[in-house]
Amino acid sequence: MKEFWIYTGLRLLSLVATFGIVAGIWSLVAGEVDIFLSVIVAFVISGVLSFFVLDPQRRAFAEKVEARAAKAVEAARAKEDAEIDSEIDSEIDSEADTPSNGEGDSHKVS
Repeated sequence: MKEFWIYTGLRLLSLVATFGIVAGIWSLVAGEVDIFLSVIVAFVISGVLSFFVLDPQRRAFAEKVEARAAKAVEAARAKEDAEIDSEIDSEIDSEADTPSNGEGDSHKVS
């Protein structure tokens, strides 16, 4: 979970910093800032920037998620195997408890 918070925090920091830079440059050039367009430009720039700059953090987060998913799948398989084994054991036990009607007994003498 730590990787998630690190990656998310860095993405938000990147967005806020990019917005500050875009709004600052916009203010210097135009004299006033269009907040809506500044946010859109900041989203685009920070998205592209984070794709390259935050690659190690994203990979660490993806590896953690993949390991967690593999662990959950393995636990589900083990649970399913245990259920199947218990069903087979109960079928074997019920067959052993059922009295034979004599048909198919090869050791029976007529």
